[in-house]
Amino acid sequence: MRKVLVVLASTLMLAGCSSAPEAKPIEVVEGTTVATGDLTVGQCLSEEAATGAVGIAQAVDCNKPHFGEVMSAGNVRTIGDKFDATKIAELANNFCIKSFEDFAGLRYDKSKLQIFPLVPSEKSWGAGDRIATCIVYDQAGSVTGTLKGANR
Repeated sequence: MRKVLVVLASTLMLAGCSSAPEAKPIEVVEGTTVATGDLTVGQCLSEEAATGAVGIAQAVDCNKPHFGEVMSAGNVRTIGDKFDATKIAELANNFCIKSFEDFAGLRYDKSKLQIFPLVPSEKSWGAGDRIATCIVYDQAGSVTGTLKGANR
């Protein structure tokens, strides 16, 4: 079964962490679902991932123009393991920011690149999905080649 995750397009802030950088979200339709069951770290995503129009992020060849790249993925847990969209977004955002430097080679708050996390929907959370997938992209437009070690 493919995991269906929800792209959270609202500004994601880390509660109580004023020194932590704020994620810079892309403009997508809030609540757009993206089937990401086959995505793995290092895969690049088609332009449709940026618009949410298709609803499915497709892996494409990184050597061709593309929207962004899967930077990292990890489990998120909430207190009592209850679905809480705000808390899940906060945890995923924090995870993505922390994994950014290892991937891109530069601290997120010093980078020109952007991130957004794909997080479990309420339905997939209920089915046991706890994976947050971090996407890195360049807001200036399409990218050709990997963003790993981009140092920008």
